[in-house]
Amino acid sequence: MINHTNYPNGNIYLSGGMQKAKKLGAAWRILTSNVLKEIGYYPLDITALDRQYCDSHGELYHSFGSSGKHHLQMKSNIRKHFVHTDTKLIEHYADGVILYYDDSVRLGAGTISEAQVSYDLGLPVFIVNSYKTTNEVPGWLIALSTKIFDSFDELYVYLEDLPKGILKRDMYGNHNSNNEYLCSLCGDHFEKNKHHFVSKISPLYCGPCVDVVSSTFEDHHDRYEFFQDQIWNDLSLSITHEEK
Repeated sequence: MINHTNYPNGNIYLSGGMQKAKKLGAAWRILTSNVLKEIGYYPLDITALDRQYCDSHGELYHSFGSSGKHHLQMKSNIRKHFVHTDTKLIEHYADGVILYYDDSVRLGAGTISEAQVSYDLGLPVFIVNSYKTTNEVPGWLIALSTKIFDSFDELYVYLEDLPKGILKRDMYGNHNSNNEYLCSLCGDHFEKNKHHFVSKISPLYCGPCVDVVSSTFEDHHDRYEFFQDQIWNDLSLSITHEEK
């Protein structure tokens, strides 16, 4: 993990379309990187890193044909040099993720996968939506996010107003600054009035969001439990039919 005095607020991975984006999505990443550095965050710009790699070691081509040995080489290259590298960069270096959702993301798969990996790791995901309405963003992706914004300027104001260093995890793994914590459902920060959390709390919710989550559990029968029951009932019926 990077801990640099110039960037005390943490490291943010810049997730968005590359393969289907103009110039690998470099433009928004450059602008965002400059702003993040000014407000104390270190940007993990995958496009810039990719260019540096290619300058040193040559291009990693994305397409080798649709069948045969060349197709397998394409799959192997992408697994090793993109899927493995990018997700490990998030796992070991990121405190949070900015995800720019636009047409290039819809045409690809990597950005959505990075959002899922980040969610599974308990990292905050901040979506900047390029469309006029949130209805254009898939519900699954919204669910993975910590907060969604209509513009980069709105995101920058939010990040600058966060308690300093709150994206960094404390010794227990919670996103914490002094006695301020970051809610994973609404993205607001809240103060714990008495004592610090002394164990990993994941997902971490503020008071109002605890009520929201409680109603989710109380108002509907658990979908996963229902699916399990249906599967086992189906299997039991199959065995009964076979015995007959």
